[in-house]
Amino acid sequence: MAGIRDVARLAGVSTATVTRALRDEASVTAETKAKVLAAAARLDYVPSAAARALSQGRSSVLGLFVPDIVNPFYASVAQGMADRAAEERYQLVIAGSHLNPERERQMVTSLHDGTFAGLAATTLGTDESFRSALTGQRGPLVLVDRRPRGLHAPLVRTDNRKVTRDAVGEFFRLGHTKVAMISGPRDFDTACQRLSGFRLAYRDAGLPVREEYISHGHLGEDGGHRAMTQLLAMPEPPTAVFCFNNLVTVGALMAIRAAGLKIPTDVSLLAFDDMSLFPLVEPPITAIAQPAYEMGRAAAELLLRRIAGETDLADIVLPATLITRESLGPPLSV
Repeated sequence: MAGIRDVARLAGVSTATVTRALRDEASVTAETKAKVLAAAARLDYVPSAAARALSQGRSSVLGLFVPDIVNPFYASVAQGMADRAAEERYQLVIAGSHLNPERERQMVTSLHDGTFAGLAATTLGTDESFRSALTGQRGPLVLVDRRPRGLHAPLVRTDNRKVTRDAVGEFFRLGHTKVAMISGPRDFDTACQRLSGFRLAYRDAGLPVREEYISHGHLGEDGGHRAMTQLLAMPEPPTAVFCFNNLVTVGALMAIRAAGLKIPTDVSLLAFDDMSLFPLVEPPITAIAQPAYEMGRAAAELLLRRIAGETDLADIVLPATLITRESLGPPLSV
């Protein structure tokens, strides 16, 4: 495939002149423009999207900021965004913050300095100065999965409360009354929404919520393992546990096995966010599956519309699905 240097060589001009000629700048003579256009036509040269963007003083790169690049949920979101971006000849760059305030502040800077044409973010809010900076930034921004407090931008999410309410209700329909939740950080709106759905499932069952069975502030496998170990050590341990996300569930699963207990005989387990591992373990894990790929495509679509100048964009709420497997069963007493 011919490049700009090939066109310049054939036309006998510099690459800068080729760029100016293709942009039809007045500083280039008609004769030179004709030479450049003839050379470009002969070589079937088409400027790349990136080159056109740079020549026009704008980026052709979208950014996606996530807390953890190895989480399968974020990987699927990224794939959906990348596919939709590519359809409009944009590239996608993915960065993980690991909820590190300094990294998050660097992300804001990259949006200010024009590195990205627009930004989609699933990780926001470990640092107040970061949130303040992002609130005041001028570049196009959309949010995926959760919205930090006080930040106003279009959001793509699932109905966390409803799907959690329905899914946790399965525990009660099986006869469980000692149902626990390993929840995420209190300042994550996703954790708040899922906890609200958890409480509503208790209410639907006509039972008071057992606050001692709610463990807050957990992320990752370590958080899930720690919380489940503490729940199992209670004088009356729960017989069913709902986990805030997939990696928390992996940690909880390891803690259950370390305690010598069996799923679902001793404890039933339900995860928010499905992952490819869950159908393969013994027993397969029941999980709420978010349409992560579709969420990524929707986020890219919103971002492209923001870049095009649209401002009045509504949130997008996509349905999640409960995938029933073998990790749910009645308690031993039933």
